[in-house]
Amino acid sequence: MKEFFHSIKFKIIILILSLLLGLMIYVAVSAGAASIPEVILGTITKPFVQLSNAVSNKVLDIIDTWENADNYKKENEELKQKLSEIYGDIIDYESITEENKQLNEILEFKKTASDLVFSPPSSIIARNANDPYKGFTINKGSLDGLSLYDPVMTTLGLVGRITEIAPTYAKVSTIYSPKVKVGVISQRSKASGILENTLEYSDKNQILMSNIINDDDIIVGDLIITSGQGGVFPANQIVGEVIEVFNDSSGLYKNAVISPVNDPDKLINVFCITDFKGKGVDIDTDIN
Repeated sequence: MKEFFHSIKFKIIILILSLLLGLMIYVAVSAGAASIPEVILGTITKPFVQLSNAVSNKVLDIIDTWENADNYKKENEELKQKLSEIYGDIIDYESITEENKQLNEILEFKKTASDLVFSPPSSIIARNANDPYKGFTINKGSLDGLSLYDPVMTTLGLVGRITEIAPTYAKVSTIYSPKVKVGVISQRSKASGILENTLEYSDKNQILMSNIINDDDIIVGDLIITSGQGGVFPANQIVGEVIEVFNDSSGLYKNAVISPVNDPDKLINVFCITDFKGKGVDIDTDIN
């Protein structure tokens, strides 16, 4: 230990401390600061003062929160209510805008289909969970003038028909379903067939046109429309476009795979045709 006080290391430490002390004195004097002990004490206690202030401010914030909790809750509820009203107004506006758009589209559509009687637009309120063929429920029923088996459409084309009805709602089976058999023809060549659907095609967003006579002219790209036969659907309503043609197992007929113009999963509004020329002629009521 005695050797340490005589060592070079000790002398260097003393020199550094002397320089630091001298620097502190110089700064204190030149800055007109308080006494040297006060400067040293202030330097040592500064971190503790800062911590104390931070803790104090945090405590004050907590006390303020406790004391004004009811006021803050009330303000929060008022803001939520205002936001809810704003969102409600936006939703109402969008709903009215969409319905007006639908009405305008129906009016335009009526100009080219004067023999059809249309219902007001109906909103889809539920997807029928137990129906793998994309069936849905609409918010209009018998009180709105709808009837069982009424065709359901958009301005693009055929969607399906009503297969269950109540006073204020109706369930729709789509053209993807085996319940909905539609007589159809090629708009170009008049080759005829029947929509006979299966789950296999429904899963692929497709429908099958079967019973096409083998010699009939039908090709990929043909537009398929309703034939009007049977009195279930009005004639000349678009169903979809042919994307594939193939022979069936008998070799006497061929089938066409059709991509429908409407995807029920994406629809929001539809309308029904409550009357049309030929309605009810030989109508098929064998629907479960």
